[in-house]
Amino acid sequence: MEDHPGFATDLLFDRYQGEVTDHEGFWAVRTPTAPDYYFGNYLLLPTPPSDRDKGWLEASFDKLIGQDPRIRHRTFQWPLAEGQNSRVAGFVAAGYQYMECVVLALGATDWQAPSDQDLAPARPFTPADWDDWLTLELDDRDSGHGEASYLAYLQSRRDLYQAMIADGFGQWWGIWQGDRLVASCGLFFTGTMGRFQLVRTHQDWRNRGLCRQLLSQVARQGFERARQLIIVADEHYHAQRVYRALGFVPVARIGSLCRWAHQP
Repeated sequence: MEDHPGFATDLLFDRYQGEVTDHEGFWAVRTPTAPDYYFGNYLLLPTPPSDRDKGWLEASFDKLIGQDPRIRHRTFQWPLAEGQNSRVAGFVAAGYQYMECVVLALGATDWQAPSDQDLAPARPFTPADWDDWLTLELDDRDSGHGEASYLAYLQSRRDLYQAMIADGFGQWWGIWQGDRLVASCGLFFTGTMGRFQLVRTHQDWRNRGLCRQLLSQVARQGFERARQLIIVADEHYHAQRVYRALGFVPVARIGSLCRWAHQP
């Protein structure tokens, strides 16, 4: 998976916080300190599964990851080749959420800086800023996630990012309007690549160019350290047009299935 820019950069975080074990035919990724992190506790497959794989995949997940009673989900991920499709209707009928993501890459020579003259300045986070980040992310969560469990997940991500920043792997950035955090993202590095994390704009401040301005300023910093910057986004995510306007281009795809215990 080291030649897949999406998974190669994912594994930066997985290996830092957890463990990646090579089994015959797949990899098990575990993050014992973050059982609520669905995409930090998963099986990584070399090719797309089919419905006939459901039984052994679920059994393998339960044996290798689900033994922890705090784990209340199952997640599987795999690379998708150009034009390749996943045949997982049986998984979806059983309650799994299927998602396809596109891996977008930006090179220094492809970067298109926005023409805005009055850029909202982005700055690195200080320790005091992370409470604002928790609020921003909690407000933007999927309605299927309960507040308490999602807060625990966010706190584990905050702890990870703070530790990686302290160890020199990257930085977290934000734009404020007054004392309100309105946009933020992280950028972390492995080899010659940088990987963006959780690019977010507050719902009340969208469609004002803040995402474009944030990414442009952070990318400028990132190219001092990396030759290529990576974003992974839902295939249908609206912000893709912003990413592409800055020069990001699709280079790979990822398929995934996730089933979790929905809470009110």
